[in-house]
Amino acid sequence: MKYLTRKEAAAYLRKHGLACGHLRLSHLAMTGEGPQFRYWGRFPIYTEDDLDAWIRARLDGAPTRTTRPRRRREQPTSDLSPPT
Repeated sequence: MKYLTRKEAAAYLRKHGLACGHLRLSHLAMTGEGPQFRYWGRFPIYTEDDLDAWIRARLDGAPTRTTRPRRRREQPTSDLSPPT
C-alpha cells in the first residue's frame, strides 16, 4: 500500500477528474468532508483506496437538472389548541 502526501493526493484527484488542490484538501480535512486520511507524525497521508472511495461517494448522488434548491412544502398549521 502506497501512502500519498496531501500534495500527491491532490495530484491524484486531479488526474482522476476532480479539480482539487492541497489547500482544499486541508480545508475538507478540518470540516470532516474530505477523504479519510492518517497521520505520519504530524503529516497527513492518504491511500489511493481511500481517495477512490471518496471519489465514488461524491459521484453516488442522483443526477440533477438544476442547481436551484428544492422548495420545502409548508406544513399546514392548525389553529386548534388543546383545551385549557
